[in-house]
Amino acid sequence: MVIAVVLTLLLAASARAAGPKLDAKWQKAGGSELTLTVTLERGWHLNANDPDRSYLIPTTLEITPLTGSTVESIRYPDAVVHSLAFAAGTALRLYEGTFAIRVKLGGALPPRFDAQLAYQACSDETCLPPATLAVPYEGAP
Repeated sequence: MVIAVVLTLLLAASARAAGPKLDAKWQKAGGSELTLTVTLERGWHLNANDPDRSYLIPTTLEITPLTGSTVESIRYPDAVVHSLAFAAGTALRLYEGTFAIRVKLGGALPPRFDAQLAYQACSDETCLPPATLAVPYEGAP
């Protein structure tokens, strides 16, 4: 019985250490505008692009230089402001749930390009090491 409890606790800790489920999908927003919709597992958050504190890791979208077009702007969503258990009394700028990053390109919309979403996932109790998710654009619906 004790072994089963220990194994259950180890498996739960291992699953939490792996980090939250994070999904990102591109959509055409019209013309040469695209939206990267990011969905983050409940109970987790990412620091906003402008986290308001130099020691916090911002969420950023980096697009590999394009042939025949340019990145005119990347617009991050408004942050949600919360105070969390590990930083009681301190308001933090966060993204949680589902949020959208809008990209405006100059020139023709390429059929494909590489992009990376850099972020740091945190729960109310802990932060994981910074991570990067490849989010290539391959002709959105």
